[in-house]
Amino acid sequence: MFKIKVPATSANLGCGFDTLGIAFEKYNTFTFKPNNTYKVGDGFLDAHRSENNMVISSAKTALKIIGKNISGFEVSVNADIPLSRGLGSSATCIIAGVLAAFILSDTEIDMKTVYQICADIETHADNVAAALFGALTVAYKNDAGWKYLKYMPNDQYRFCAFIPDFKLNTAKSRKALPAKLSYNDCVNNISRTALMVTALTKPCAEILSDASNDKIHQPYRIPLIEEYEIIYNFAVSHKAHTAFISGAGPSVMAIINYKDLDELIKEFENNKKSILKHKWTAMPLLVDKNGVQIIFEG
Repeated sequence: MFKIKVPATSANLGCGFDTLGIAFEKYNTFTFKPNNTYKVGDGFLDAHRSENNMVISSAKTALKIIGKNISGFEVSVNADIPLSRGLGSSATCIIAGVLAAFILSDTEIDMKTVYQICADIETHADNVAAALFGALTVAYKNDAGWKYLKYMPNDQYRFCAFIPDFKLNTAKSRKALPAKLSYNDCVNNISRTALMVTALTKPCAEILSDASNDKIHQPYRIPLIEEYEIIYNFAVSHKAHTAFISGAGPSVMAIINYKDLDELIKEFENNKKSILKHKWTAMPLLVDKNGVQIIFEG
């Protein structure tokens, strides 16, 4: 028996569409047991209890790629990452399944190969790069495959996810995006992505607001997220440097100095019932610096 502990992630960071990702100390922990068939154990929703379960399907894909066979496994999960909220829950399933395929087939784990497989399954690498390797990652692809760079955000920052009681399907969120973009909008985001990495690592808190100014996905997704503007305005009026959609949404991620985080959450808890119709939760998050963990037991 072994466990695979995968961190939550936030992708895009406003400007870095399908490129930037950051990992947090919030985890989905998957437990695997060898079995003579594929079995979904505890912790999964009823909708995810068939062999179409993303952990199982990802493992089968990985086995085909590495040319190995196994009889099956039983997987259960202790899920601390909210589902369908833009915090990387799907990426955790993909990563767990791919790594399990290596372990259960007695294949030496090559993290470069694992990354390639996970990113190909996800079709973009922002979440999986951050979850696999930790901290802040810039994911990209060249002729040789998926690549990434890893950076450590400055310790002065804290993150706060505002998580609503409603979901937003990733496919619906992607469908809202336009088929074409202008050169000006693309140039805007190229510059902002460079600013975001600089702002988080140097650090330069004063440019975080400019850095997160996105023109290629947020303007089209914000209308899908009821009360986004209220959350954004509340965060920045209570000393957050900026806020943006986490991944494909609907959660909203704020960046704030560590000394101001407690006051932000306190004020939000005191005021949310009077300003919001939906139930939103403010979740403080620390950066996970190491990425996925494999824990062998027994």
